[in-house]
Amino acid sequence: MAYLDTRDLASELEDFDHFGEDGEGLEPEDIERRDEIRELLEEVDPDGYGETLIPEEDFEEHARELAEEIGAVADFSAWPCTAIDWKQAASDLQTDYSTVTFDGTDYYYRGG
Repeated sequence: MAYLDTRDLASELEDFDHFGEDGEGLEPEDIERRDEIRELLEEVDPDGYGETLIPEEDFEEHARELAEEIGAVADFSAWPCTAIDWKQAASDLQTDYSTVTFDGTDYYYRGG
């Protein structure tokens, strides 16, 4: 899965910050990326603790992995896992998540 971690984005932002607030020396697309990262971090992870961003298209798989991690299921290839409506399970789980769009992709995250 293509999760994003806000700590990785914060590190990328630090790299951009070496160019100063005005971004002198940065290409316009780099300034835009820097500003998008800054805006995302302010919304999703203002305290810098780290949030995992899960792409919308991977959320069903995330629900399966979470179910396994917490011990709710043990073997996805056996019954009853083969009978579970994972799309519905993921939909139910989404109520505990917030959404954000970054770089043209919709993500779910646990905070806020």
